[in-house]
Amino acid sequence: MAKSIFYDWRIILMIVLVVVSFLAIQPNITNVNGAQVVYMPVNSYIGNLSSRGVIGLQTGSVITAVDGVPVHNVQQFYSQLNKSAIVNTSLSITYEKEIFPYLFESNTTKIFVEPGTVFNSSTIQTQNIPYTHLNYGLDIIGGTQIEVVPNSTNYNTSILSKLETTLSKRLDVYGISGTTVNTVQALSGKSFIMVSMPNIGESQALSLIQNQGKFYATIGNFTVFNSSNSSESILDVCLSSGCPFGVYQTPSASNGYQFQFGIQLASGAAKNFELAVKSLKPSTTSPGYFNRRIHLYLNGVQQGQPLLISENILTNFNGAITIEGGGVDQQQAATDMKTLQAVMQSGSLPVPLKIISISSVSPTAGSQFINQIYILLLIAFLLVSIVIFLRYRDYKISSLILLTSITEIFIVIGVAAAIHWTLDIPSMAGIIASIGISVDDQIIITDEMRRGSSQLEYAVTKKRISRAFFIIFVSFFSFAAIMFPLLFSTASLFAGFALTTILASLIGLLVTRPAYAKIIGKIEG
Repeated sequence: MAKSIFYDWRIILMIVLVVVSFLAIQPNITNVNGAQVVYMPVNSYIGNLSSRGVIGLQTGSVITAVDGVPVHNVQQFYSQLNKSAIVNTSLSITYEKEIFPYLFESNTTKIFVEPGTVFNSSTIQTQNIPYTHLNYGLDIIGGTQIEVVPNSTNYNTSILSKLETTLSKRLDVYGISGTTVNTVQALSGKSFIMVSMPNIGESQALSLIQNQGKFYATIGNFTVFNSSNSSESILDVCLSSGCPFGVYQTPSASNGYQFQFGIQLASGAAKNFELAVKSLKPSTTSPGYFNRRIHLYLNGVQQGQPLLISENILTNFNGAITIEGGGVDQQQAATDMKTLQAVMQSGSLPVPLKIISISSVSPTAGSQFINQIYILLLIAFLLVSIVIFLRYRDYKISSLILLTSITEIFIVIGVAAAIHWTLDIPSMAGIIASIGISVDDQIIITDEMRRGSSQLEYAVTKKRISRAFFIIFVSFFSFAAIMFPLLFSTASLFAGFALTTILASLIGLLVTRPAYAKIIGKIEG
């Protein structure tokens, strides 16, 4: 009987999803040690090198050694970094990048520093290796939450939308992981933007949010693009193939790790660019190109390497130009390309900002809550197991119901890890609530399977299962109808709870309930 159960496609699907969930959650069973990069300010020494593609360090990189000395945590990393900087003018940093769950690629990069340079979290912010790849909200791991509105008495939803988009792109450029930027409507009817940044302090968060983010480009002494002036800005950037105003080519080994993407200039920027290029002369060192290059700046910091300008660029010029670049390998070239695209998209804020409120959350309270969640889950499963055993007096059925519920929760958490869903306190509460829904549905299936009757419909296993699933389907759609409006609620408390419970119910309906019905059908004959 056991062998025939494991050949069933429902059971196979559940096992596959459990394995995939494990890879997505990726508990640190290999005991990888080091300091994981969280954030590198672009105006800091290391952040500036990374943004220009000089070094390959980026968010998520795990630093394992400094000058060949192993580092196992954040404290050792900063200590060894500063110790080496006192006597050396160059430092070698060994780091690992994950290319697949549990598969890492080791790299070493060198940075040159002045003797006595002090490194701290304002230069490069790191954290100890987390136990899993789950993304927790700032109400659990701590961070800063800021509420902002345009500093104007007259603004509309269009301005708010542009502001939200610009802030999202900017934070993506800066490489801060786990941030969320959402437009929220208060009970009074007024709208504001809420920015949540886990692991980021108040001063750091304010500097990122309040900075206007001036982006500009120069050719020699000419400023050709300028985000502060709408007529001299970049209108659009090619982000995929089939772009109507330019080309799009990702770096690959076949093209020598070179990339291309088009940008569409506003009328003033196009005119500036044309005038600047007409004053250039052919390069004596790079045939086919001019003697000057395009330099890109964000907040006064140069981004990437200066770009070559083709001698044929003004042929049939219509305000669209092609940005070209490359790297020593595919990974570096792809990183440079994405950075340039993000910088050109972000630009400056459409209007100055006004801070409504700013609040910091201590990670201590969050860690205490996580411990309480584990205790609550344990108590919930213990109480449920007692109730189920008292009802059926059968340890096989009781164990199977509990195992199925645990499997369901594990898959839900795996999906959250795979889609980078941020687990906050409401989401965790939704996971606990889904246990009750899971157990209820399995009890319905079990009762229908064990129900005795002389009627023909109850004498056939398939009809009994069909009747049970009819009840479960009706229950699910009724529950989803109640929770669905909460997904679009302006209060993240309701949205997080609703999404988690609906996701858990849907996974149960499509995966774990059918698998449980198949197993219980075999047990009950």
